[in-house]
Amino acid sequence: MAIHRDQRRADARDVLDEFETWLLRERSAQERTAAAYSARVAGFAEWLPAPTEHSLGQLTAATVIEWVNLEASRGLKASTLGKQMVMLRSFLQFCHRSGRTGQNFSGVVPHAAAWRLSSIPDPVPAGTIEALFDSLNLHSSKGLRDRAILLLLTGLGLRACEIAALRLDDIGWQTGSLRARGKGDRMDELPLPDEVGQALEDYVLYGRGGRVQGDEVFWTVIDPVQPLTANGVCGTVRQICIQAGVTKFGPHRLRQTFATGALASGATLQEVQGLLRHAHLRTTAIYAKVDKNRLTQLVGEWPAAALGRWGR
Repeated sequence: MAIHRDQRRADARDVLDEFETWLLRERSAQERTAAAYSARVAGFAEWLPAPTEHSLGQLTAATVIEWVNLEASRGLKASTLGKQMVMLRSFLQFCHRSGRTGQNFSGVVPHAAAWRLSSIPDPVPAGTIEALFDSLNLHSSKGLRDRAILLLLTGLGLRACEIAALRLDDIGWQTGSLRARGKGDRMDELPLPDEVGQALEDYVLYGRGGRVQGDEVFWTVIDPVQPLTANGVCGTVRQICIQAGVTKFGPHRLRQTFATGALASGATLQEVQGLLRHAHLRTTAIYAKVDKNRLTQLVGEWPAAALGRWGR
């Protein structure tokens, strides 16, 4: 479970902050990647008895395996558990190199069994998106902000990190376009649907208003006001779920819903690949698994999707 920086146990905070700095300096990680690693391994650091520094000095392989087993028992998806293990290995390497542990325990962390593209996308149930929008108070700054975020997720399939990275000059008010800053510093020009553009305009003019001075589009609504992070976008979606009375989920479920909806409406795999900005068509192909009827229509396209992996 990811733990926000402000909620971390005091004795673990310094270790985690140093770990984050180490990722930035030694591993050349991007800031949001380092922050995600730190937030994830905070669960392990705080699971150890306080003080954290002393527990790391007494760490054993059995203790590491005990934590791994606890994580595995939570019923996480194989891909999620695999990411947890990758982050834990990095943290244990850092602990050894910084002298906190007597040996490098990263080697005892097992690999989670997972096969690429083996999972099935999980779009939200019918009527859920309508319930999310209906729960918003459009007379408040938060409601205007949340509506714009939901429309970027459901209407353009943006990632949480792309929404957090939006700047005012990324919005082409006159050209009807939106510049998205994707993975690996990739930049994409996307068409800006009228409804999404209007929601952004309403938020910038009446929600964001004169409260902030920065170029970031989305900001928190509670003082001290600051730019909304990718984790903040995730938290926003979950809060909207709570107020709408639906089962909580994150932004990626809405991206999955956008993709499967596009395929169900007749878009080709190549078209959905362009909408989602996937580097490889085989990544997009996973969304064809949801609708068996649609899958039979896409049979002719599957060799192209598989070519990148099995072609010679």
